Amino acid sequence: MVFQSLKRRGYVEQPTPLQKLRRFAEKLNGANLWIKRDDLLPFGGNKTRKLDYLMQEAVEAGADTVITASTNQCCHNGILLLAANREGMKSRLIMESWGRPKYDFSCSPEREMYRLAGAEQVETISDLPSGPVEEIPLARKMAEEVRREGKIPWFIARGGAGPLGSCGYVRAAEEMVRQWGSEEPAAVVCPCGLGGTQAGLIVGLKRSGCKTRVYGIGVTGKSTAVMEQSVREQCRELTDFLEMERVPEDAVCCIEGFAGDGYALPYKKQYECMQLLAETEGIFTDPVYSGKTLAGLVGLLECGKLDPKQKTVFLHTGGMNLYYDFSSLKGLG
Repeated sequence: MVFQSLKRRGYVEQPTPLQKLRRFAEKLNGANLWIKRDDLLPFGGNKTRKLDYLMQEAVEAGADTVITASTNQCCHNGILLLAANREGMKSRLIMESWGRPKYDFSCSPEREMYRLAGAEQVETISDLPSGPVEEIPLARKMAEEVRREGKIPWFIARGGAGPLGSCGYVRAAEEMVRQWGSEEPAAVVCPCGLGGTQAGLIVGLKRSGCKTRVYGIGVTGKSTAVMEQSVREQCRELTDFLEMERVPEDAVCCIEGFAGDGYALPYKKQYECMQLLAETEGIFTDPVYSGKTLAGLVGLLECGKLDPKQKTVFLHTGGMNLYYDFSSLKGLG
């Protein structure tokens, strides 16, 4: 598959800014730090890049209802809801509470955001994610209901995972290369959850002939070995999909130790890094993904893993719409 021939919906028409973090870097002994503002993408987060391709596939399949699942602390479900609305499609969403049975979506602050966007069905399950969305019993039930209504369902992988979704970050890598020109950075630092964003960046930078290292900061609490195995597999799937040479295994570098007590559980050092960025640059980061990645970036500078004199780019993946409190809208609709 030739990358340039892949169709997409056009959700991402303008490059997101690449900005120097001058005041933030001053607090870190003058490190050469930049930020890629994917928090400013349409719909508010990095999943937009992936859904740009995945929703094209759904449209071409003639689907009128998309079904997906994602953890309640991921922006994937909300962004898919908005993208489906833009396409005139319905959506059925599953909130996976990562083994926390006490999670109650009806009491969640972002529930009103979903209601405002016209979400027709949002269900919660407490099982830990395992297997693709189409194998979740509840998702299969949703698909059967859609078919009985005479409509066409389409499953979207959680987090936009898979080779086609990762192409969103192949394109993002090429976008960054154009932005930084001849001043190629030593490193790009991004979150590593499922790993699709990191895989897309690694493959995209290779396509552009860059030697920039991509560090994936673990946000779930998984070990380095587990994360790197997952990202390597996704890199292989992506390069095979694009019919290009595979990337070397040592091109994948994941970092553990910055996830605190686990997924969606922030900690003090992370909070301090988030606060410092907000106070010096006026940029908020979310406590689940970009906040932990920021803490990882600072930690790598402090331990000497990153050279402060060399250019480093922090990928801000967004997701802030999860943390606005829409509860004041309750009772109005």
